[in-house]
Amino acid sequence: MKAYVQFFTNSTGYVQGTIPPVFSKDNIKPVELLGSEGVYILDGRNSIDTMIEDAFLRIERLKRVHEIIGFEIRKGDFRHYRVVYKSNF
Repeated sequence: MKAYVQFFTNSTGYVQGTIPPVFSKDNIKPVELLGSEGVYILDGRNSIDTMIEDAFLRIERLKRVHEIIGFEIRKGDFRHYRVVYKSNF
């Protein structure tokens, strides 16, 4: 079974429907990190502890580029999955 990590970052705080755009700290919420760095493919044969360790190692490598606020370890494909571990910082 496929296993992967989905990383999360904070949204910009955009207030929906405002022209010109308005940003508010009250509207900041966790969103999935987009792009190729938002998902990290894991070896599904590993234990959950090893997968968590791999996720934290990947966060360490990305910390200069992205502010990651949490992650989920998911099993399945990208449309139908189940969350096996969730971490928020």
